[in-house]
Amino acid sequence: MYRDNLFLYSINAWLAYKISETYFGNIHYVWCSPFFNAKFINPPSSNPLEIYNNLKRDVEGKDHHSSKIEQIRAGLIKGASAKRNSGIITKEQEQEIIDIVNAAEIGDFRPLIYVIPVSKVESIVKPVSVKFRADKFSQEYIIEELHKNLFDVIDLDGGI
Repeated sequence: MYRDNLFLYSINAWLAYKISETYFGNIHYVWCSPFFNAKFINPPSSNPLEIYNNLKRDVEGKDHHSSKIEQIRAGLIKGASAKRNSGIITKEQEQEIIDIVNAAEIGDFRPLIYVIPVSKVESIVKPVSVKFRADKFSQEYIIEELHKNLFDVIDLDGGI
């Protein structure tokens, strides 16, 4: 259970961070785990360290066929549509985001580490439904509206 830990960890692409900062009022959507290296708890697809290393490898290798980068692109476009449908952004802003995502270079997907103090987010953390977890016993959580003042960002490959 995440409440036994001091922090939650999430890995997100720099591009996702910038879009949330620019268009969504610095409010971020995150999938997180109470362990940075959760290899004994979470499978690789939900282990923050593995996600970080795999995304970093794809970015550094300039992998234009990276399934993770394509998944992030699709998620950003889907997220822009959801934000437009909820009235947070305009149709024009949605199109700008789509254009930015489609024009993004591989380096724009470099991984960032979000370090989220549990004490600041206890009321907004939701467990991931078993049917959406990487494993039925993995510890995965979602924060749908994580304000920037509730977490820290570590960018090991550049500055923000």
